[in-house]
Amino acid sequence: MDSDKGTSVDQERLRRHRRIRRVKRWMKYLPRRAAVHRQPVLKYFASTIRKRAYLWSFRTKEAIPALYAGWVLTLLPVMSCQIFLACVAAIIFRANVVILVALQLVSTPFTVPFLWYIDYKVGQFVLHLLHIDTWTIIQEVYTHAGELTQHFSKVGLVGHKFFRWFITTSIGGVLLGLPCGVLSSFFYRRFCSRHSARPKEKSPAKEDKAPSNPPPP
Repeated sequence: MDSDKGTSVDQERLRRHRRIRRVKRWMKYLPRRAAVHRQPVLKYFASTIRKRAYLWSFRTKEAIPALYAGWVLTLLPVMSCQIFLACVAAIIFRANVVILVALQLVSTPFTVPFLWYIDYKVGQFVLHLLHIDTWTIIQEVYTHAGELTQHFSKVGLVGHKFFRWFITTSIGGVLLGLPCGVLSSFFYRRFCSRHSARPKEKSPAKEDKAPSNPPPP
């Protein structure tokens, strides 16, 4: 019985170490508090990021906003400045910067065309459903711009189409990012509650240790 119990404890400890090693392999591509000054973009915010402890906390209070903001940001058509915006969003929403940056890896040069196409179709469907015309929005922006109207009018048809595409894709990205945030936050809460409720295992060495003050004869 004791040997079987010791074997099961050793197997559980081995599985736990394997999970830790797997997580460490994943984390080496993500920002770390001790090495944030060596990150390509984050090094410019190293002093600001390092002294804010909540940016490195994985509690639900900091992780849930990071999941929402991270999913919305990774689906927006802002691929060239995602890491910078992730740092700004982490400070504004007091969210975990590691989760925010990790979610930006979803949008890669290989996945962006597919993601942006879905974003555009979703945004187009919602705008059509609400009877909102993006051309009208752009014209109102130009009209209220005042002195800048003449400058904006030089953009031409290509610029107008780009603004229309950007607005429609951004709306679709927000509408898709929020459900992804809801779903991922649900699983994150389940994961945290499951592991926090797991009882701590006693070490076999401590169980077999003789009492320090044996009873008198």
